[in-house]
Amino acid sequence: MCGICGWLSFTGADVDRAIVKQMAGTLVHRGPDDDGFFFDVMVALGQRRLSIIDVAGGHQPMPNEDRSIWVTYNGEIYNFPELVEDLTRRGHRFRTRSDTEVIVHAYEEYGLDCLERFNGMYAFALWDGRTKRLVLARDPFGIKPVYVWRDGSHLLFASEVKAFLSDPSFPREIDLAALDRYLTFQFVPSPGTIFKGVQKLQPGHCLVVDEDGQTRVIPFARKAPVIREVINEASAVSELQNTLAGAVKRQMISDVPVGAMLSGGVDSAAVVALMQQSTNQRVKTFTVGFVGDFAKNELKAARRSAAILGTDHYEIAISAQDCLDVFPKVVWHLDEPVATPSALAMFWVSQLASQHVKVVLTGQGADEPWAGYRRYEGEKWGQIYRHIPLFLRQQVVAPLAENVPRAEALKRAVYALGTDDPAQRFTGVYAVFTPLMKRALYRPEVAEAIGPSQDVESIRYWQSPVAHLDPLAQQLYVETRFSLADNFLLYGDKMAMASSLEARVPLLDLPLMSFVESLPVQWRLRGLNGHKYLYRKAIARWLPDEILRRPKIGFATPIDGWFQDEITGYVRERLLGTGSLCAQLFDQTCLEAMINEHAARRKDFSRALYSLLVLAEWAGSFCAGA
Repeated sequence: MCGICGWLSFTGADVDRAIVKQMAGTLVHRGPDDDGFFFDVMVALGQRRLSIIDVAGGHQPMPNEDRSIWVTYNGEIYNFPELVEDLTRRGHRFRTRSDTEVIVHAYEEYGLDCLERFNGMYAFALWDGRTKRLVLARDPFGIKPVYVWRDGSHLLFASEVKAFLSDPSFPREIDLAALDRYLTFQFVPSPGTIFKGVQKLQPGHCLVVDEDGQTRVIPFARKAPVIREVINEASAVSELQNTLAGAVKRQMISDVPVGAMLSGGVDSAAVVALMQQSTNQRVKTFTVGFVGDFAKNELKAARRSAAILGTDHYEIAISAQDCLDVFPKVVWHLDEPVATPSALAMFWVSQLASQHVKVVLTGQGADEPWAGYRRYEGEKWGQIYRHIPLFLRQQVVAPLAENVPRAEALKRAVYALGTDDPAQRFTGVYAVFTPLMKRALYRPEVAEAIGPSQDVESIRYWQSPVAHLDPLAQQLYVETRFSLADNFLLYGDKMAMASSLEARVPLLDLPLMSFVESLPVQWRLRGLNGHKYLYRKAIARWLPDEILRRPKIGFATPIDGWFQDEITGYVRERLLGTGSLCAQLFDQTCLEAMINEHAARRKDFSRALYSLLVLAEWAGSFCAGA
């Protein structure tokens, strides 16, 4: 796991070596073990390394045999032993045991088609000195991020946007259209970011810059799955068990200690159970919880899971004040606003884990492809709701839902599920701020500058390749590459890397994902509340009923209660204070009403208020002095 950065000149001018080295310096938390640089006339590659595989020999940037191809790389290629064997047979000579070297030789042998051969999490930049071509790539599910900014003279890329601040010519401007998408989704979907002019490479895409400066973005993993027509349950369970075990074993490869994040749920417990089968040592596990009587606290359940699985268990309990203390640091490490409160918990548990291991496996990535959330029931049964006459939905159902106190999920469902367009439905399910709420929130001049919403287009890009599939299958495909990539995986990467910790997600291993996405939806969501149907059948081999039957909690935080009590004053100060970005963009009366309604428990604005709080903190960190 590393931090990458670099510079490509369009004018023939030499790269600014001092800026590139300063860019790498901003990424030291991603790679405290080593740094390295490659400089040529028009290109520079920078690297900060967290040494995991071939600790002694994996220095980067790394070249091929004749030093015509160079790569700087962040991530892991889990099938690199098989690729080494294949490439060696084809005449390539390897000088190291590092998975990094596979990338340059695979590109040398297969060109851009090499991307379809990699099973891993990665973001890399490859310089082909023979053709003067720069290639940037992001893995199929977006586990690793990479950002790009260009002006008329040069292009910068990096693992984190903060590296661009090293260049005095980089403008710290807000993209108002991206801000509008942020308020809908709690994050800015790829390829956008909230920084004007900065792009985030989409999952499963590569960006190619040719010698003449022409840029192409090529999707290499945006394909519709082929759905199986005939399935035998017993054989499917067996195949899934073998595939799960292979994924976890493959992702335990490391030359340094490996542990696991353990919640009270089934996904991380299944990963840990499989880890225990692949080692003769007790796996170290790590859990975060909250002080006080928060009902969704997972400390006790995780402690019990650790005892059942026989792990070496560590835990940390945090308070509202703990979260406030690290809030500016968390937002700084996120780079761009991501308004998911569990990022705070991820920061703390990563700090804990980094004291004991360098690598952790997590249970992220199961809920989206396997239909683990309640909202998927809404999509499955929503067609029944859409058969209710429109006037009844508008005149009876919607007003009834609106009058239910603190029932924001119900209101989103009523708002979203009535439309026949799947992309519009998926957008509505996410909406933190609905179009009606935005109209009340924006100052008139801001609303005019933003123009028409682009929310649905962000969803439709991912929905269009699978528009012929069952609507629920469409939603699962979209969310696995949309919200999972640019929300949960993004904050997971940034929070782990803030503590120089590599976080792996074996439940997104490519053979495993190929299997699950080939299943008809009834094998993922069966009947009423039959979430993760086949998956649960499979992991029952390793987990007792006590763990399997626990109600789903998710990575929940007590932010709702904090907004009513502990941090209400802090929220008012940050959102309403003189000079706040929110005070410049949004109607103060509307903000004040939201805070008061939430504090009085008449409405649940926790997601909306947290989104605005993150935005205000982000602006204070990244836009000051612009």
